[in-house]
Amino acid sequence: MKIRSGFTLAVKLIFLLSLCVMLYSAFQILKAPAEAREALSIWDKKREEAQLPVSSEEETPLPEGMISSAESPTGDKLAYIAGEVIGEIYFPKLKKRVAILEGTGRAELKRGAGHDEASAAPGASGNSVLAGHRDTVFRSLGELETGDRLELATAEGTFTYEVTGSRIVDGDTRGAIKPSRDPVLTLITCYPFSYVGAAPERYLLSAKLVSSQPPSPFTPHPPPKV
Repeated sequence: MKIRSGFTLAVKLIFLLSLCVMLYSAFQILKAPAEAREALSIWDKKREEAQLPVSSEEETPLPEGMISSAESPTGDKLAYIAGEVIGEIYFPKLKKRVAILEGTGRAELKRGAGHDEASAAPGASGNSVLAGHRDTVFRSLGELETGDRLELATAEGTFTYEVTGSRIVDGDTRGAIKPSRDPVLTLITCYPFSYVGAAPERYLLSAKLVSSQPPSPFTPHPPPKV
């Protein structure tokens, strides 16, 4: 009897162990597809993130030394306060308005185009320089052509510029933005526009002042057509 009971117990234990192994194997088989899908999902997310343009905050559209050191004494100055909104620039061809802030730091460029403090005041004699990110405010800058108009408004008045050309320079080029005795405007952003990662070059759009009007009651430009 004792031998039979021991044999029966052994058979039951073997059966239970076999059942556990089978259940564990079945669980792993059912779990594998879910884990595979999760792994693919993680990869897809990483791939999408890699294809996105570099974050605006990680780029510097206007590197140190890009403006010629001779610009400072040439351009007229106004007592703007760093970080304040000093006006707006309107692109008729793009039907787009962009705020202009004093300074080209990270905080200013998150909100609009930054006016370089070392350059001439907008509308004044000299080269006025505005910097902006390629994936936000200056996303479509490359669509502008020679002869297109730009309208820039500040407390000093409204200034109309005409695009005279564009050029691409290496991001490390020093003195690429030259001084001027005439009232001109330079817009600068990182390039290529669709580059993945920190763009190695800079896109410079030049314009000349063609007309100016004294300050008047603010009349907003119509919103872009959808």
